[in-house]
Amino acid sequence: MTDAMGDVAGEAGGADDSVRLAFMTVEASLRAENWFFETVRGKLAETAPLSDFPTVMGANGHDYLLHFTQFLFFLRALDCTDADQIANYIEAHNARIEGLINDPDFSKSRNEYRKAVFRAERKAKILDTIRTLRMPVFAIYEYGHLLIDEMSPKTTEKLIEDLRFGGILARRTDDRIGVDQKRILIASTGFLEDTYRLSLLMQRRMIAMGLSDEEFRRARQMGD
Repeated sequence: MTDAMGDVAGEAGGADDSVRLAFMTVEASLRAENWFFETVRGKLAETAPLSDFPTVMGANGHDYLLHFTQFLFFLRALDCTDADQIANYIEAHNARIEGLINDPDFSKSRNEYRKAVFRAERKAKILDTIRTLRMPVFAIYEYGHLLIDEMSPKTTEKLIEDLRFGGILARRTDDRIGVDQKRILIASTGFLEDTYRLSLLMQRRMIAMGLSDEEFRRARQMGD
């Protein structure tokens, strides 16, 4: 009987530890994200009052900024930065978008999503630019189509305008004869990716500092 009660108490204690760890993880995530947003806002404020960045400072600005940053961050984290890798990424994007369009339960605008499929000529322009500039550079509307699942292309365009005005994104030019000069090329300065990476490290450290040695050991075992 005593052993059984001890087992129950142990299970309850384990459940309490799991709940505490879950709350700790959520708190660390929120604090790290808040630090990320505050750092980005601080960078923008060096250029102009924050009211001059309506999309970033809007009701959903945090979400938009996070989605855009994660896109840039994971391109770098996965080393998806040269033309061949971007070609594979675009093919995967096309397959996913076409799968959504063909889904009978798809509830969004099929016409809008069809525009987000990169046809051969358009894909060739992107890859040619990346090979020439030796970095993942896209036109504004191309970012919009790559991020169509996260926000509307129009919202992406407005967000890019904010970040470009604030010096976080930069215009790139391809002056070669015969190149489509209507494509307004935008590249990252690296600020968003670096700041986001630091926020993830901050989150990890906050969680680790709150764990006992035994909890840390168990967490590592679960990760392994």
